[in-house]
Amino acid sequence: MASASTKTAATKLILKPSITLKGHEGVIDSISYFPDGQRMISGSFDKTTRQWDLKTGKEIVEARGDCKGMVFAVSVSRNGRWVATGGVGGELKACEVETGIVKTFKGHSYRITCVDISADNTQLACGSSDKAVRIWNLDTGKLVAGPFKSEDEVGAVRFSSDSKKLAVKSVTGKRLEVWDVQSQKLDVRVGKARFGVTYSPVFWTKNNKTIIAAFSFTEDDVNTTIYEFDASTLETVGTPFKGHTKLVTGLALSFDNTLLASASVDNIKLWAFESRQLFASFDVQHIYRLVLSPDSCQLAYTTLTNNDRDREICICDIPPKVLAQARNIARTKSNLDHLLHSHATRPPVGYRRPPIPIVPRPPPIRDPQQATFPRLSKLLHFSRANAVPVRHIQPRDPLDVPATSSLPYSLSAQAATRFDQFETSSPPPPSNGVIQSLRQHLSFLVPRHNHGPPVTEVAPGRKFTRLAAAKLPDYKKVDDTRHPSSQHGAMPQENDSADVDSLPDVHWCKAFLCYSSCLSHGRLRMPPRWRLERVDIPRQDGAANSNSDGAQSRS
Repeated sequence: MASASTKTAATKLILKPSITLKGHEGVIDSISYFPDGQRMISGSFDKTTRQWDLKTGKEIVEARGDCKGMVFAVSVSRNGRWVATGGVGGELKACEVETGIVKTFKGHSYRITCVDISADNTQLACGSSDKAVRIWNLDTGKLVAGPFKSEDEVGAVRFSSDSKKLAVKSVTGKRLEVWDVQSQKLDVRVGKARFGVTYSPVFWTKNNKTIIAAFSFTEDDVNTTIYEFDASTLETVGTPFKGHTKLVTGLALSFDNTLLASASVDNIKLWAFESRQLFASFDVQHIYRLVLSPDSCQLAYTTLTNNDRDREICICDIPPKVLAQARNIARTKSNLDHLLHSHATRPPVGYRRPPIPIVPRPPPIRDPQQATFPRLSKLLHFSRANAVPVRHIQPRDPLDVPATSSLPYSLSAQAATRFDQFETSSPPPPSNGVIQSLRQHLSFLVPRHNHGPPVTEVAPGRKFTRLAAAKLPDYKKVDDTRHPSSQHGAMPQENDSADVDSLPDVHWCKAFLCYSSCLSHGRLRMPPRWRLERVDIPRQDGAANSNSDGAQSRS
């Protein structure tokens, strides 16, 4: 994933040791930090194990351990209580640091190549050149599991964090196995018995779901690639770490699984574990063993050059820029994981959303004999005493438009184009400002008449404008459509107060308040609708007016 791009992106640097530990008289084959990061233990071909004070850079002489032969493996427990060492002839010992008590474990007949202490600090696993793995109890000194037989010499062992599984890699780096500690059975295996030698370790990651190891799937190739394996199937997952061109001799993973350090005979590389991004490549030759400090701020390594350098331990500070990049990537991943697994976005395990009950609603009961308006008034909390009788809807005339509504587009268009052709003959009532304004500005007009339908019904309000727009002739009042025909005994008076262009065009809010006021007095006021009859008035020259553009300003 990142291998192609990071080869050119990573900077090749020179790593200078900040501390150099000197004292061994032979090749240093194994090193390990104490949990506090202030001390270190090392095992050498000089048949000794030595502890170092990293503040002073000096050996803690009183803690030196003597062995029967060369020491190939050392390990420190997570709580710092135990130090385990393994060497030639199957010599395996565990020393209790505070008391100095040493326990010896017998079972292997050949050299011990690797050791590991479980996360709960109770069990010790060791691999040997006799192609077997054994697990011991540190407190009792008894064998609790094994031997786990393999086809190759064992090169690395590692407990899972829950101490239930044990990963075993061959010394050739071409076979990987996972064993169940309790059942003492092999769970899965990948690779075949081949030739080669490498002692690079293995690591469990992602809550024991995957395993990191330098591995080769072919017989001819050396271990130059680092893979991540699914712990249950040992199938590779993700993109491998590619960048080394020679044998990978060392591997170290930070405790928070964010920074991976790898070493070969020609350089050291630092990677972002999740993204596979290569942070830096350090030009250091002949690396033999490699470890990270508990805080991941330092690198410690040994070399194999057949000279005095093989007897030194070099401790180097990781560049702050690399640490900052690793922390930023880790912080971004942590925030994303928190978001994806938070209770706000993910329900608890086993949670099932309760089904939504479906309650059938009874169909509404409607009385066909009940009028529409009473039902509406009941819904709107109108009292029946204030309800207005419902009128039967009649076909509307094009001019039958309520006074509070705007003039239809077709009529308003005609009014705009032919406004200069209408005339009026009767003055409007003084109470209407609109009519008075029209009368004042259009006083030059004279009435005209033509033949048309004898009777029509128009809406109240701005009748002057409506009649003018429709090019209707002059009309006179016949009766008031507000009252039943039985009440039309008398013609309405010419100056009926109800015909004052009632309900002029106003804002809807004012109209609503007006209607509410009328409703509070017991009855809504109904706008008048006059029935008009055409009037033929002869002109002064005695001829009837045949122009169709005249209109009566008031009915």
